[in-house]
Amino acid sequence: MRLQKLKLKNFRTYDDLELEFDKNINVFVGNNAEGKTNILESIYISCITKSYRTIKDMECISFNRDFLRIENNYIDINNNEIQVEVFIDNNGKKIFRENGIKVDKYSDFLGKIPIVMFSPDNMNIIKGSPKERRKFLDILISQTSKKYVIYLQEYNKLIQIRNNLLKNDKNYVDINYLDILDEKISEKIEYICNKRYEFVNYVEKEGKKIQKELSNNKENLEIIYDSEFLNKNKEEIKNMLFLNRDLDFLRKTSNKTIGHDDLIININDKEVSKFGSQGQKRTALLSIKLAEFEILKNKKDNTPIILLDDVFSELDIERINYLLKYVSKFQVFITTTDIEPINNLEDKAIFEVKKGLVKII
Repeated sequence: MRLQKLKLKNFRTYDDLELEFDKNINVFVGNNAEGKTNILESIYISCITKSYRTIKDMECISFNRDFLRIENNYIDINNNEIQVEVFIDNNGKKIFRENGIKVDKYSDFLGKIPIVMFSPDNMNIIKGSPKERRKFLDILISQTSKKYVIYLQEYNKLIQIRNNLLKNDKNYVDINYLDILDEKISEKIEYICNKRYEFVNYVEKEGKKIQKELSNNKENLEIIYDSEFLNKNKEEIKNMLFLNRDLDFLRKTSNKTIGHDDLIININDKEVSKFGSQGQKRTALLSIKLAEFEILKNKKDNTPIILLDDVFSELDIERINYLLKYVSKFQVFITTTDIEPINNLEDKAIFEVKKGLVKII
């Protein structure tokens, strides 16, 4: 998969922007806060259907404008063109089109254009909360499984309904209805947990190899999926929810949820977030993100597009060279303030970004 053309209208710092890209390496060079990341964000939205920088789509609209539009042209492995258009207005209206046809369910589109994002914020996968690790895992799985996206959406809706019920006095709640909810929730939990466990094993398998290469065989990467629902069937999960109901009514929320699931990331049997050096944390992150790329490359017909947003500031020269060598065979978009790390790369297009203006150099 490759991105051929990009067109932005009222997207953050860009009133109007049209660019054509190299099939391999595309580098955006400029000082901080000049608009480099905005370009990568627009590409990400056209693939994942939402931003990685904000929850509210409207925040991407340029100041004092009523709407934004992203129009991207992709070419797939069979040389077919995929035209993607995203329209968002100040009222929260969002329209997503593929080849001119409106996409009503984002689950129908997600994964069609696989993408892997590297950014400084990715360090939260190692050092941040369990929510950040679940988010990483959910985005990866969602690009390979429409069913996973649907089950995750349905689970979130069902839990919200359940939590609204729990805010009431137990004596006034229809317990039969609660039983039905728990039946449906248990089915979703069983599937989601099994899928997460499966993909954690994939990430660990690929990540182990990369970690060993980066550490000269000195470091062993281990990733453990931590969930109280793991290896439990639907009936066992439903029973867990039932036994916890009194506490749920007392606290007025569901206490047994997949919102407590986590990934435990170890280097040489020690949890890297607590005991790892800065170098080990960065290496573990790089191993995990490249494992994500390998999984998508192996499971999708189209090779993922790669976005590297200011990652050179987070890595030493050895890891930078390893990363660039790894990704240079594919289409990659890089933002940087320093062009030196990519000087030796061939087949590249360099764009200068300054005060919201972009020109190829």
